[in-house]
Amino acid sequence: MCKNLIGLIERNADNEIKAYFEAMGEGRPLDYHEELVLLEYSSMEVILSYINRFKFSPKAEIKMLDKVTPHVRMVYINFYGLSEEAQKYVIDKDLLPVAVDFLVMRQFDDVDYLLDKGNTQMISAHIRNYPLGDDDKVKKLLCHSNSTLFTTYVNKGYFISDDIKREILETENYSALRAVMFFFYRMYKAKSKRARDFNKLMEVVSPYGLSSDMQMMVLISFNKMLIELLLKTTPLCVKAQEYLFKRNFDPYWLKLHVETMYCVGGYRFEGENEKLLFKALAKRNLDDCLTSFRHYDDVSFVKFATTEAVKKYLKDFWLTDDAQVALIERGNTDLIKTFLLRFNPEHGICWQAEVALCKLNATEMIDFYIGFHTMCWDALEILKVANVELHNKYYRLHRY
Repeated sequence: MCKNLIGLIERNADNEIKAYFEAMGEGRPLDYHEELVLLEYSSMEVILSYINRFKFSPKAEIKMLDKVTPHVRMVYINFYGLSEEAQKYVIDKDLLPVAVDFLVMRQFDDVDYLLDKGNTQMISAHIRNYPLGDDDKVKKLLCHSNSTLFTTYVNKGYFISDDIKREILETENYSALRAVMFFFYRMYKAKSKRARDFNKLMEVVSPYGLSSDMQMMVLISFNKMLIELLLKTTPLCVKAQEYLFKRNFDPYWLKLHVETMYCVGGYRFEGENEKLLFKALAKRNLDDCLTSFRHYDDVSFVKFATTEAVKKYLKDFWLTDDAQVALIERGNTDLIKTFLLRFNPEHGICWQAEVALCKLNATEMIDFYIGFHTMCWDALEILKVANVELHNKYYRLHRY
């Protein structure tokens, strides 16, 4: 290092030092020992001015991590990243704040080293920002002593391959399967709200769940906890449906599945399997389970369940506003009439359902409804255009 520069550092002549760096040519102007002097005795402002022009050597990077402020460190990382040696130093020394800063814009070069040597918090910080990339790394995460890491990875929405799922099933790893299945369930429930076709819905979500063969692996395992997970979270393939009856599963298992999954997104047992389902439930007086409980998703139920099942449900439960709209939009006159019969002059359908009824222009049903109840302004504006005769009748019945 130039003696003049040493003198400048000794005199804390920051402005002159910064000008000195600005005048330096390209390349690496300082050797390792000179870099150490700079880090040891210079102010953060001076070090920052050096970083704006030059990168530290790998060994000096490691020293820098312990010497500079978080702000200066973050500027350096954003400009240059960290050498592989410095990255391993961060991992070996459990420098979590440094790792968190590093992972904002970059990721570790040797992820296997991180998975093998890093602490739980550092690995968690990495997977919150980046997928692992291949199954070998995911398997390391799956086998990690801290099972919450795999759960965190799954909940980030990273794709889990069928090979990984099979390993989970073969080892009967409950916590890992629970993470996979409940992520699938949340996705399925969210997308089912707008689904109009069950098969198309499954084309979208099935890669995140269990294939037909893997569903069978769960059922033939006779592992109670795994089977419960499957029945509470997954629409069963036809082969799995048939297996439930072939192996005479207890009707309470069927009831559990019906209560959590049936009709959600249009899911139903197929063909003869539905008849077998109702027959099996009836033997234990459980055949009312389709209609005797409040559905978690009554919108899907009124959209997809049979007319008779919905009628029975309407006798005991009030529909949510969204379900009222869905029932009207289904356009089944028989169902709409059964639904409207539940109301009276003091208690009418929600205003959104009134709008849906007028959009449907179901003359008989509108006529019946306005015979005992008023309508909201939005519904009347639609009725004025769609059915002038009923609109005029409405104002003869309800003058104010």
